[in-house]
Amino acid sequence: MASTRSSASRSRERTLSAVSHQATDRVPFDRVGSTESSEVARIVESLDLPSDLCSDYLEGDFEYLEFGSREERERFRDYLPDLPAEASVSDWGVGSIPLKTAEGFHAGHKDFRPLARVESAAELKSYPFPDFTEPWRHRDLEEKVRVAKQRGYVVVGQMSQTILETAYCMRGIERLFVDFHERPDYVEMLFARIAERRRFQARRFAEAGVDVLRIGDDIATQQSLLVGPMLYRAQIKPFHASVVAAARSVNPSIHVLYHSDGNLTALLPDLIEVGVTAINPVQPECMDLMEIKREYGGDLTLWGCCPVQSVYAFGSRAHVLNHVRLLKEQCSKEGLSAGGGLVVQFYNMILTPKVKENLAFFFDAFRGN
Repeated sequence: MASTRSSASRSRERTLSAVSHQATDRVPFDRVGSTESSEVARIVESLDLPSDLCSDYLEGDFEYLEFGSREERERFRDYLPDLPAEASVSDWGVGSIPLKTAEGFHAGHKDFRPLARVESAAELKSYPFPDFTEPWRHRDLEEKVRVAKQRGYVVVGQMSQTILETAYCMRGIERLFVDFHERPDYVEMLFARIAERRRFQARRFAEAGVDVLRIGDDIATQQSLLVGPMLYRAQIKPFHASVVAAARSVNPSIHVLYHSDGNLTALLPDLIEVGVTAINPVQPECMDLMEIKREYGGDLTLWGCCPVQSVYAFGSRAHVLNHVRLLKEQCSKEGLSAGGGLVVQFYNMILTPKVKENLAFFFDAFRGN
């Protein structure tokens, strides 16, 4: 669908006000974070909605930019000896094959770990880490930012899987967590090599003028953190802080969005200290949205807040409408959007028939009166 949104529909100023904790006349919407974007488009287009509202849901208020990437399998041949021909390979050398359920739904990936056999810091020194300073990776970044802003978007520089998650994707999570205790020098070098590259990216995004830097590592389950607060503070937090500081050395007012699935509540004070100003996806199934709003709403924008595993997976139309009211209520202290500091986004959805039905209820009601 060609974009038909008017400048009145998508306003940078309004969106920036909301993420800066100022009340606005509408809640920003970030387009659905799902691998099945074509299915979401079909849901939206099946509804009797004005064309600018359809574009609103499909495009959202944010434009994401990334560094250039290309597959270079040969660089990692010695580290991925069993890589199937159909697998893709990331900049970091992680091989990946998408998986599906018997019903055909997305079910994650089978990954191939390039550092699985690299057992010492000495061996790690020769690993072919990506070079993000290569000009082709960030050429024309300023122009892309300018165009996105001209179109009314708030621009996000995307570099999630910032430190820990990139490390455990390369090494394997079980091996890395053993390394914390048996090979601390190995972990320190691995994190340092990753962080050096992430700091360059953060500075470049800030130089190019992005509004938001999106960092993050999946560091929690829905029950608890993957690593305890003490280990986080000693071995991960300094690297997160250095990445944020690199961006802030260029633009002290840049917003910093931290992504992690799961229950992040115990880590929020640390993330605020690092310089994080927004968290995503804030899963209602394991995080108390209103308690977090009351406790941390002055420091953190809540970005997501959609119960995709409960209300949208199993609920009724009435449940969906109750969720919409919670999101939109600004006149009461009990509303998530009161005083700004809220961005709505669906994330990590499996688009079953029931979810599609409930998404249709949401799209029909969210921008209504």
